[in-house]
Amino acid sequence: MPTMQLSYLYNDGEIFAVYKPPGVHSVRLPAGGGESVADELLALHPELSLSSKNPGDAGLVHRLDRDTSGVLLGATTRPVWEKLFEGVMNGAVEKSYVLLVEGEFSRDQTLSSFIGSPNRGAKKMKVYESAPPDWARALYGTTSYRTLSYFPNHDASLLIASASPARRHQVRLHAGHLGHPLLGDALYGSKRSLPLERGPAREFFLHAASVSFAHPNTGQRIVIESPYDVPLGDLSGI
Repeated sequence: MPTMQLSYLYNDGEIFAVYKPPGVHSVRLPAGGGESVADELLALHPELSLSSKNPGDAGLVHRLDRDTSGVLLGATTRPVWEKLFEGVMNGAVEKSYVLLVEGEFSRDQTLSSFIGSPNRGAKKMKVYESAPPDWARALYGTTSYRTLSYFPNHDASLLIASASPARRHQVRLHAGHLGHPLLGDALYGSKRSLPLERGPAREFFLHAASVSFAHPNTGQRIVIESPYDVPLGDLSGI
């Protein structure tokens, strides 16, 4: 039976997008680990098991980290899923994120690198500035960051980032590599905790704010947005 309330951000019968709250997985992990958005989708719409290559993905074409909130994109048919998945992999599906990082982010910055695993099963991803060995299973990605606000009382900056094609941990990894890890993201260098003063529990604030793409059947440009609320009580920096 469904346990979480799904909130649709978009649905045209072929393509859908749902809001993923922080603290839940996008899809079920092999070892379990708690509820997932995919489980909820399948409980309501079992036919989605036929949409994606992996039946347990419930038609979702990408994933978000457990503590990341925002837009999750999916398809209701296999042909549309394949086209959207290809778009995600090659960067044709454009993604933007809002995030809280340590320190004052004083200028716009862009980082491009190979992103890979230092060893099989590693939880932490690694930046490779040149092509790494094949065993690293590295893929290329570019992230651009722009400051939206600075919160002097917390010495933290609210950024908007565009990521292409948004590899695993790409936004978090690149922010840490630039010396501004997400506030509370110990995996990528944060020495502080997120001063969470409202909203659901989470280790860090990373929100998938929007996706945009050409509809694979009509060519129409689709933009799907997910509202967000910065989880700081003191917003005097805005």
